[in-house]
Amino acid sequence: MKLNRWKAVPAGFAAALVILVKCSNLPAAAKPAPAAKQAVDRRDGALVATAAAPQFPGPLTSPCPDSAPCADIELVERQMLELVNADRLDPANRAETGGGAKPLKWDPRLTRAARAQSEGMAARSILSHYDPNGDSPVERIYRAGVQWVAVGENIAQDFTVAAAESALMNEPRFQENHRGNILSKKFNAIGIGVARAPNGRLYITQDFAEEP
Repeated sequence: MKLNRWKAVPAGFAAALVILVKCSNLPAAAKPAPAAKQAVDRRDGALVATAAAPQFPGPLTSPCPDSAPCADIELVERQMLELVNADRLDPANRAETGGGAKPLKWDPRLTRAARAQSEGMAARSILSHYDPNGDSPVERIYRAGVQWVAVGENIAQDFTVAAAESALMNEPRFQENHRGNILSKKFNAIGIGVARAPNGRLYITQDFAEEP
């Protein structure tokens, strides 16, 4: 499938594009090559799936701007982890997961990469899978020191992680989209990064990995 380099998506979307990269020619314990960007751009063993950014009706309202309940970003990130794992274990989603989507383990390295991406998006008021240097999720996750067989990334913005997770899951079933990343039984690790913009919006990055 053709690899696309996405343009930044301006603020105003509740969720953005999704990337899923699988290096099918890597042995289970291998790391991506240091020149991950060049390898992917040459399409060496890379499969990339994209989904159009959905738009969600209605204005967003901040539940607690500048107040204590929104102060602890790490707590908010852990709350989203609970939501992701609840969706993976939900019997209502068993037709998609086949019961094989186990709870994702928290990977601090993925979280650091995800948080840096969210902070960059919040500072620029955009949604993009590429950081200001033009680096993709593949490159950021490689630099984080993660060995992987497959990686995926969801990005979103909303005023609560619950609303963002609901929007990501409110997509067609059995598709290579945000919902598909969340429910994918191939992934076994996740990092979640959240950053708050001055207007109270949360910029959210979910980085998934299949780690050997």
